Amino acid sequence: MPARSRRGWLPWVLLILGLGAMLILGLMSPWRLCVVEKERPETAALLHYLCEQYIVGASDSYAANGDLAQARDRLTELGEEDPASVVAELATSYIGTDEDVEATRRLITLAQALGAEDESMAEYLVATAPSPTPTETPIPTLVPTESPAPTETPTLVPTATNTPLPPAPPAPTATKAPTHPTAVPREWDRRLDYFGRTVRMEEAQASSGQWYWRLVRNTWQEECGGRHHIYVEVLDRSGNRSFGQTVVIEYGSVPHPEPYPQADKTGEEYAFNYPMNELLGAYNVYIAGDPSDKAYGLGLGTRADPYRKHHTCFLLTFRRTYQP
Repeated sequence: MPARSRRGWLPWVLLILGLGAMLILGLMSPWRLCVVEKERPETAALLHYLCEQYIVGASDSYAANGDLAQARDRLTELGEEDPASVVAELATSYIGTDEDVEATRRLITLAQALGAEDESMAEYLVATAPSPTPTETPIPTLVPTESPAPTETPTLVPTATNTPLPPAPPAPTATKAPTHPTAVPREWDRRLDYFGRTVRMEEAQASSGQWYWRLVRNTWQEECGGRHHIYVEVLDRSGNRSFGQTVVIEYGSVPHPEPYPQADKTGEEYAFNYPMNELLGAYNVYIAGDPSDKAYGLGLGTRADPYRKHHTCFLLTFRRTYQP
């Protein structure tokens, strides 16, 4: 009887041991999968690619809606302590590998908005800034005005009387040729050089002896108190306001002539103003009539964020000048 009892429970013992072994193998399987996962470098590369595309998507969204808080929240989902440095690092890598220009610019814009500062990113924005296509403006022909002929001074003829003859009149002195004031030096706001060829000036093509409109001052107000205008003052040869001129605002390759001065601005420092609604590179300004210097590429935007319509102002002064 005892031998039979042992043979009766032995199968149950073997069954329990088998189930335990299967349980142990089952518990070890996920660990083995994790090890295999870590041993696959292609998996890490895929995760890196997906993270990169996520950051690019965040920059595209910020460029479309300008919502910085939303972009920051999305980047926080990556678990990075400093999202600005992560975006800046990706933008710098795009610069070094000549990736898509517009995608690189959007990454740089988001990185700068988050507070990242890098000289290479700023230089890349300037180097890839779109330049307006200059249009040829016909040079008007100056019609010279005739100077009145000098009148001769009559010589007094004494009458035949016994009175003594009057003294002879003094000999006429030679009339000196008219002199013209020298050209006033130009004042150009050097901060505009930051935008390279986007904001620039083209000199008037005036021949010797012609009068032309010289751009003697171009001042940029990066902070304009909510205004967003081009202000223009036109001066005569003596530096006084020159009435009756025409200011030409050119945008979309089409000139828009405007009368100067505007009636409601005659008492202000700049008698003409024009509201800007487009980004840097949109507007060109010159004076109609005589040959004129031409300011190119005016518009909205700051040095830190040139691709958003931040309100700025341009203050231009043209003066009638003689070309020797």
